[in-house]
Amino acid sequence: MRAEKPLCGGSYISAFKDKFRLSPVFDKPKDHEWTISFDSGIADFTVESIKRSGSPNVRFWKKGARKEGDGYLSFPTIFLSLKRLVPTAEEVKVLTDDTLLTAEELEEFKLLHNKILITQTPISSATAITSKNKRSLGVSTNLYDWNQNSMGQDNLGKIILALFSFKRLKDKYPGQYKGGILAIDELDATMYPASQVELLKVLRKYAYKLKLQILFTTHSMSLLKAMDALIKETNKKNETANQLKIIYLKRVDENIEIKQDIDFDSIQLDLNVIAEGCQRPKSKVTVYTEDKENILFAKSILKTKARILNFVDITMSCSMLIDLVNKKVPAFRSPYSIVILDGDIKVDKSNLKKLKDADNVLILPGDSSPERLIANYLYNLSDADSLWKTVANGYTKQVCFRDFSFEQINASGEYGRQCAKKWFNEQLHYWGRNGIKVLNPYLASIKQDCDIFKSKFDDMIKKYIHD
Repeated sequence: MRAEKPLCGGSYISAFKDKFRLSPVFDKPKDHEWTISFDSGIADFTVESIKRSGSPNVRFWKKGARKEGDGYLSFPTIFLSLKRLVPTAEEVKVLTDDTLLTAEELEEFKLLHNKILITQTPISSATAITSKNKRSLGVSTNLYDWNQNSMGQDNLGKIILALFSFKRLKDKYPGQYKGGILAIDELDATMYPASQVELLKVLRKYAYKLKLQILFTTHSMSLLKAMDALIKETNKKNETANQLKIIYLKRVDENIEIKQDIDFDSIQLDLNVIAEGCQRPKSKVTVYTEDKENILFAKSILKTKARILNFVDITMSCSMLIDLVNKKVPAFRSPYSIVILDGDIKVDKSNLKKLKDADNVLILPGDSSPERLIANYLYNLSDADSLWKTVANGYTKQVCFRDFSFEQINASGEYGRQCAKKWFNEQLHYWGRNGIKVLNPYLASIKQDCDIFKSKFDDMIKKYIHD
């Protein structure tokens, strides 16, 4: 396999000089040592730093061995450095090749590209782009060609080429191929959070299929959170436990401490340079609301902020909550709880006046109940809006308002209120977990109002943290 070359450029030989630049002042012989362990019958391989003849620099070699060839281990390796992120527009010379992939690889690439970048635009061709710094795959469609690719597409093209390279080795040398190592510097670079998570899932799949050890560095909170969730999921299954791991490196005094089995919350606190007591209360804050629809709406706006809240699952009318707050019943006042009311209270000036002295009441965005706000949003959407297709196959405005008309939902009195609630809860099962397929687009359409609500929540929660 030594004569083979990866599709992504370079070679399968992992040169130390491609990854590190050493200091003649601070890097001394015998100061470095590490061991690579294998689970495929290959003995452990320990490397140490030794003096380089005729130079102040050190070199690295197998510990206890000095013969020619001892310093290396034959194991196909691809290292994707930050050079891959140099924009194509900044390259002086670019060579192109439309024949690098087989027809089968091209179809697989198209599927992976659109899955990871979460796009539906059909790809007409993939062009290998070779420059001084990298080789990647450029994508052409009916709307643009590879010259107009984003950095995310460029980066992803090189990563997929690396995966295909190992696949070719495995297929061509079934007797010799025992697996490989794929190392990627800053995996998340140039990709938005949702694509980072999709890429992680794809890498996990190919690691299993191609017997790869995939190592990557990242500072992405989205990627770390997804990795943490996958670890917890796989550790519940004996056959996949410990196949994923986060290694967290932290400077402690003058040394680097290696932390294993660290959870996402601990990493988040550390990277944000805050202590847990500065971020959240010692115990969850009790929250009273009018109904389950209010709870769902509030959680959808607050997202991760809602983790520190304990929503009491009881139905209480708006007037009852206002009376409890207004009469200063301790359980319904600060610092014992927070009360979240529907936006329709804004229409009733007398009720608002009763709450003028309350410092623990939040009012949801809008001037109506959550279910009526959502009904109004969907009713005013065009029949051709893309949202309908994303909700469910065959889901249309006609389906949405089949059992309860828009007029019934907005009718006055108890009848209208009950129609709105029944409609909302019947439709909810179409809208995905916690209604995100509809709630997220709607909340995005009133982003400014949601940001004001979250800002008021942040100001309010500070009292509970410090108390």
